[in-house]
Amino acid sequence: MGRIELARLPKKDLIKLVELYSQNALTIDGLWFIGVEERFGLGPAIEIDTATWRRYGATEARRIVSTLGIRGSPVEVLARALNYQVWIHAPRMQYDVSQPAQNRVIFSITDCSVQRVRERDQRPLFPCKPVGVALWEEFGKAIDPRFALRCVVCPPDEHPDDLWCSWEFELRT
Repeated sequence: MGRIELARLPKKDLIKLVELYSQNALTIDGLWFIGVEERFGLGPAIEIDTATWRRYGATEARRIVSTLGIRGSPVEVLARALNYQVWIHAPRMQYDVSQPAQNRVIFSITDCSVQRVRERDQRPLFPCKPVGVALWEEFGKAIDPRFALRCVVCPPDEHPDDLWCSWEFELRT
């Protein structure tokens, strides 16, 4: 059979592959996290996870923008780049990106497969706020250092049924 050339795959297969890769990225992250959590406890696992995602956020943002050649104002670039995060197209992961003002982007997770799996496995919800702050602060600043991040809501915060977390990026001048 030999090497498969992605450029020759039908569009429907490429879409399935992107979804599979997104799901695999979440799976390896989740399995790694659970291993650290079981061995060292939730607190240390969150500390390590936060440090890891902080370092990853800027790398992912730069690679997305560079690889896809995303151009425009910093707000437009950020709004587009958020759609291409490695894990965002995993099954049961639902999100929304909006631009309510010329200098703002809001990124929201409306259904979170990570939290759903923890619920299914009868684990407590993942208090992911510090991880999200680390990831999206660096993601935004890699696009433009003037971006400031505000967490609107994120576990362990109480949240409505149709919203797990929401993040507001503001381009400050």
